[in-house]
Amino acid sequence: MNRLSKETIKQATIGKLMTTTQVSSYSPQEIREAISGLVAEHKTILAEALVEAGLALYPESEDILAIASLMAMQRQDWGQASSLLRTLIEQQGVNATPYSYIMLIRALRCNLEHAEALSICIDAHERFPNQPDVDAEFQVLTSILGLRPYPEEELPAEEEDVLSPSVISNSEKVDKTPEVEASGK
Repeated sequence: MNRLSKETIKQATIGKLMTTTQVSSYSPQEIREAISGLVAEHKTILAEALVEAGLALYPESEDILAIASLMAMQRQDWGQASSLLRTLIEQQGVNATPYSYIMLIRALRCNLEHAEALSICIDAHERFPNQPDVDAEFQVLTSILGLRPYPEEELPAEEEDVLSPSVISNSEKVDKTPEVEASGK
């Protein structure tokens, strides 16, 4: 347990929570570690208080965004989790990890935003083509949505569009030809 965890517990034992000003003397990494330690000690209320302070102090910190999104998922606040994960991925930029995408996909799926989750999954697959967890999420989502993905070599043959102008025009010519022959002209 780090210094911040100990101080948070100490303050709580006397009926106080640490102020944002007190927490501001700690780095985002120290705050993340303290939150993890408090969760491990089953002190989730204190951990949540540190999450709020961390987000207020360091709203663009990858450390804070990552732990805050995990805490939101733990309490099944899928909307907040997906919002935090989107911000995390944006902050990570080209260094975004498959894990960040997978967690966003899962948060969206749990929030019943299946089409959006599939869209993010396709983006993740393009960035991480051989990532088995991304592939597994894709399989789950296509199953939920009732889609049947085809491997490229098994794509069905493209059928002729019976309503295209060229097909209609050709069918009219074919229909008229037998009538002409039958009338003897």
